Amino acid sequence: MTEARGPDRADDAGDDVGGEPRLPALPTRRSRWRTLLWTERPRVWIALGAAAAVGVAFAAGTVVGTTRSEVAAAPSVTPTAGTVTLEQLLDVPQTYADQLPGPVEAPVSLHSTRLVFTNRALDGGSFDTPWAVWAGVGTDRSTICLVATANRIESSTACFPREAALHGSVSMSAQSMSGTLTIALRGGGVQGRVTNEN
Repeated sequence: MTEARGPDRADDAGDDVGGEPRLPALPTRRSRWRTLLWTERPRVWIALGAAAAVGVAFAAGTVVGTTRSEVAAAPSVTPTAGTVTLEQLLDVPQTYADQLPGPVEAPVSLHSTRLVFTNRALDGGSFDTPWAVWAGVGTDRSTICLVATANRIESSTACFPREAALHGSVSMSAQSMSGTLTIALRGGGVQGRVTNEN
């Protein structure tokens, strides 16, 4: 004698002729993922896109930060205490003595020159080594130029990057019948020397 059994699986439900419709089967793991990705895909794709964007931004920020931290700073020189620096001289208004002599030509901006060195006696009594040196902002604004002349006609010019001239250590030399001129800018402080080798 066989015992009658009811439908104990979802697949068996609804096999009766004229019975009720079949009950839905429990979703499998694969169908759950399909439902998640295709039925609710706007929310899922937005969340995945946002996570990817945050990851890319973090990675880019790390690379940029690392690159910037490896850039070496330009060497800076501290001027002697009490020294009036070239940067301070360039900030004050130009005087008549700061203007280049008419015949002297140099690649500097108009009204930017300042007399930074002379060994000419103020009373005009000594003209043995009458050197004069002006500093001015270059015509491209990114350089500082030194212009030196011993006869106010012929001149020597040397231009340096602005940061090096104002805060670093640069120098120039020039020769004439009046002697050999050496000018150094150290931390923006001007140091000049004339030697007569005759």
